Amino acid sequence: MPDVVRVNRDLPWREAAKDADALRPMLLDQIRHEDFRGRRVVDLGTGEGRLAFVVADLGGRVIGVDLDRVKLMHARAYAGIRDFRNVEFVLGDVEKTPYHEFARDPIDAVVSNLCMSPEIVWHSSRALRPGGAFIFCAHHGDHWKETRRGSRWAFYEDSMRDLLEENRFQVEFLGVDTTAVAFEDLREVELFLRDATVRRWVEDGRWQELADAFDRGERHLTLSYLIVKARRTAAPYAVD
Repeated sequence: MPDVVRVNRDLPWREAAKDADALRPMLLDQIRHEDFRGRRVVDLGTGEGRLAFVVADLGGRVIGVDLDRVKLMHARAYAGIRDFRNVEFVLGDVEKTPYHEFARDPIDAVVSNLCMSPEIVWHSSRALRPGGAFIFCAHHGDHWKETRRGSRWAFYEDSMRDLLEENRFQVEFLGVDTTAVAFEDLREVELFLRDATVRRWVEDGRWQELADAFDRGERHLTLSYLIVKARRTAAPYAVD
């Protein structure tokens, strides 16, 4: 079983904001060490296709799947501008739909950035050929821990390892990328986060939890990501 690779940093919020939405370097490193040339790859929750285009640049034949029609429209427009001919984008629910409905060819790899759930692991295992790669970034259990609620589908290392092994995956890499973002006051947090996030936290009580933490002198917010590379084993499933 591989050791967990950890990267920890402390940054002022203005510096952290520069790459808050970027693909994590640890994820890109795992992607770039996989041979995607000529392989059929499904990108789950593709959004505007950032990860899909990275894999397409590495020679993969990529299908990006998402439920957001506007983001898919932007992804298709960008693919046209850049003349990407080995990537396509389709509308679909990656938690409910078998992935073979998105790709008729055998699926060699599944990738994802911040789109993860037990249902996704289940579908990925059943769609991937034996030996196929499953590479993704999810929220770690410490993400936004100061709000005492965190992210809906956040995972700690042990729980994700167990989930993967239950679904016939062998883990090759586990990494945790954590940034403690420092603020002077809550107004700076509002500037750092999206308005929709602040409104949601006000409504569900997380903002008050954060305010209480700031009153105790804990003036930071934790961003933490779990990066995983696993491979589908040849172990068969019983007939469902």
